[in-house]
Amino acid sequence: MTAAALIKRAQAAGIELHLVNGRINGRGKPAAVADLLPLLRQHKNALIRWFSQQAANAPEPSANPAAWRELAQAYHAHHFACKTCIAAGQGRGLRCGCGAALWVSYQEAL
Repeated sequence: MTAAALIKRAQAAGIELHLVNGRINGRGKPAAVADLLPLLRQHKNALIRWFSQQAANAPEPSANPAAWRELAQAYHAHHFACKTCIAAGQGRGLRCGCGAALWVSYQEAL
């Protein structure tokens, strides 16, 4: 199973996966997390690589935090080109790694 497929499976089960300090964290209903935990452990290194690559491809936030328009444009440019982020905006799942990073930067600038 690929990391992307596992992330989609986790999202379908209502689990949010994040890379925090080099570790994969999952948040969701305990029963759903427990069901998926063996697969997450088995593919831990692939998940870490996937999230790391997504973060590496995310653009740097603006040097001027007051320039929320730049951040909004960067987020929206990504959002409307990414099926995962479009679905998340409609309440169906989570943003991809790059979209999540852009969204956080945008929200923090407001």
